[in-house]
Amino acid sequence: MKKDAKGAGPKVVTANALDSGLVVFRTVDGRWSTDIAEAEVAETKEAAEALLAQGEADSARNLVVDVYLVAMTESDDGRLVPVLLREAIRAARRPTIVMPGEDPSVIAA
Repeated sequence: MKKDAKGAGPKVVTANALDSGLVVFRTVDGRWSTDIAEAEVAETKEAAEALLAQGEADSARNLVVDVYLVAMTESDDGRLVPVLLREAIRAARRPTIVMPGEDPSVIAA
């Protein structure tokens, strides 16, 4: 299991779906979504610990694996985005290279 995200600030819980291996994020209603924008955001340490415990319970039920917290920060446009590049790549759900026929300016978004 990954180490918990350190420090203050908003956190979300991520894992991999056991049935597909896809990167998923726990939502407010207890689902797991591939869209980080749907993730439940914990604003306090206590809320983050509770959210992580819910994710770990789902892991014990064999819904997901490798559950851990992801530190988030507010972007210039007001969206919450992962602090670490690794987590931003996981959340993007796409290769980090330009595919044939793609506009390279879209990749950076």
